[in-house]
Amino acid sequence: MSTAIAADPALQELEESRWRMEHNLRLLHDVLARTPIAGRLWLFGGLLLGAIREGEIMLHDSKDADFGFLAEDEPRLLASFGALVDAGFAPHLRFPAATGPATEYSFLKDGAKYEFFKVTVDGERFTWTNHGYRDDVPTQNTCAIPAQPLDELRFLDRTWLKVRDVDLDLTALYGDWRTPAPGFPYMEAPTIVARAPWDDATYGTWAEVYGTDAPPC
Repeated sequence: MSTAIAADPALQELEESRWRMEHNLRLLHDVLARTPIAGRLWLFGGLLLGAIREGEIMLHDSKDADFGFLAEDEPRLLASFGALVDAGFAPHLRFPAATGPATEYSFLKDGAKYEFFKVTVDGERFTWTNHGYRDDVPTQNTCAIPAQPLDELRFLDRTWLKVRDVDLDLTALYGDWRTPAPGFPYMEAPTIVARAPWDDATYGTWAEVYGTDAPPC
């Protein structure tokens, strides 16, 4: 550990967080490699950006790892949740609500989120939704980027999947993705093609509704 990092507790905490995520991503990879979703997930969003631009997890984004999966593979993903739970990944949030059709699932481990976004192929586009608060109003965003086939990427001593043309993907997601931009405002992202009200009254954690040992299907 460098002297500068050791002298800065906040920076040291980020480095430790990144180390934990690196360890847990390898674990997640190895666990899911033995499940029905093996070979079907790809690096998404900030996780892909860090892997491509920096060759590692971005220091400011060391508590959130995003993956994409095709809507048709949702049963495969659901059938793989038990293995993640057994490995210590705790069911966390489920969007847009704790019950009903899901658009995103997330797990927690060691203070970091591991999020799985359901992606639909709509003509020549990948579409998905995310949720948040815009001017304090609960909002659901529909996002779209060009649809692409997947290729392999070596990252963290493991083989993952990514979209074939990462420049096309990351430009659609972030614009000038080569310039670091901590605090990127995802609620104003260029990928957003529609917004709708989001009823967050039924929003909750899986554990509140199902218990951590029984992810919803």
